[in-house]
Amino acid sequence: MKSKVSYSRFVIILTSAISIMLFAGCIATVHDQHAFFILLIIYLALFISSLFYAPFYIKADSRDITLGSIFKSRKLRLYGVESVELFQPTMGAIKIFASGGFMGYWGLFREGDIGSYYAFYGKSSECFLVRMKNGNKYVLGCNNPGEMVEYINSQLELLNQPK
Repeated sequence: MKSKVSYSRFVIILTSAISIMLFAGCIATVHDQHAFFILLIIYLALFISSLFYAPFYIKADSRDITLGSIFKSRKLRLYGVESVELFQPTMGAIKIFASGGFMGYWGLFREGDIGSYYAFYGKSSECFLVRMKNGNKYVLGCNNPGEMVEYINSQLELLNQPK
């Protein structure tokens, strides 16, 4: 099962505003070579890192949960998953090393009720929590989180059936 990640209005506005400001800054400083290159490096670093880490899709099959970005994907092995449940992160989460809205929510966050977790979502209303057996937690989001949770739980049941 594969599902795209949709972005909230806040994410779209923030991403657009930052992009426009950095682009305008590059244009405004085109005659000041030093300032221009500093802004250009910041602009490129943000966009290139986003292409590697920003949420684009979630895919689940009988072996893995795949977190897909445009240039990179990360797999969570299903045999390492302890539980999967619907979850809505709060806006009070502390960003440890993360993007809190630029090209989605991705990176390492800390929240009071669940502790540290890796985020990979576009809208907080479309999230689910994956708890791993090793203690790691992932807050993932996609267009149809309820169906994704049901599918992953059904695969976990099949995986845990005695043979």
